[in-house]
Formats: sequence, C-alpha cells, structure tokens
Amino acid sequence: MIKLDEIINSWKKDSQIDESKILSELTNTPLLHAKYVEILSQHRLATQKAKFDHAKMKKIRREYYLGNLDKETLDEYGWEQFDLKIGTKGNIDTYLEADDYLIKILEKKAYYDECIFICEAIIKELNNRTWQLREYMSHTRFLAGN
Repeated sequence: MIKLDEIINSWKKDSQIDESKILSELTNTPLLHAKYVEILSQHRLATQKAKFDHAKMKKIRREYYLGNLDKETLDEYGWEQFDLKIGTKGNIDTYLEADDYLIKILEKKAYYDECIFICEAIIKELNNRTWQLREYMSHTRFLAGN
C-alpha cells in the first residue's frame, strides 16, 4: 500500500500542468482520478481493518486487565498474567486508554485517516481540474481573438 509521503510526492508531480499540452492534461484527468480513487479505497479498507483490530484487541486487553485470560492466549501474545488489583471494572477504562497495544492500533488508524483526507482533497482538486483547464482554453482563445 502506498504511504502518505508517497501520495504527497506523487501528487506534487501529478498536479503539474503543462500549458503546452492542455488537451493531453484534460484527457489525463480521469486516469489521475482513477489512480487516487484506488489509493483512497485501499486506505479506507485499512482504516476499517484498524478499527476492527482495535475493537478485538480492546476486548482482549480488558480481559487481560481483569485477569481472565487463559494461558494459551497469554502465551500467544507473550504476556504475563496481570496481577494488579485495579478495583472496579470502571477503572479498567483508565488502563485501556493508556494501553500501548491499543494506542499503536489507533495510531495506524489515524495514519490511514490522514491518507484518506489527502486523497479526498486530491480528488476534489481533480474534479475541479477539468473546469479549470476548459476555462484556461477559453481564455486563450479569447486572447487569440477567436
């Protein structure tokens, strides 16, 4: 999957308009649109996966903090049994909010969300590009006296 800095660098290149090839730029717009829609789709799927992973891990970590995980699950993750008595189930939320495993998943989701935001902004600009290029062509014809 393409990374955020690659998306930005790709757009820096793709956003350049060669005024000597306006017709080519017009016909290239749908290809660019398709490119960024594909990237957007990949990141939307990734953010959904991160959301599901977070929900699953939150349940596992909640059971961990309650001391209810079986040995097999503890071994699977390489964890030791949580022995601290944290009082009520309500206090678990404090642990879950600061949990490194959950925070890493949320960081991934935030990263994918930023990629989505960038792609949506690029697609919005591409949707305006056709109009902008046509206006440029009209202005050029006007200046030429046509």
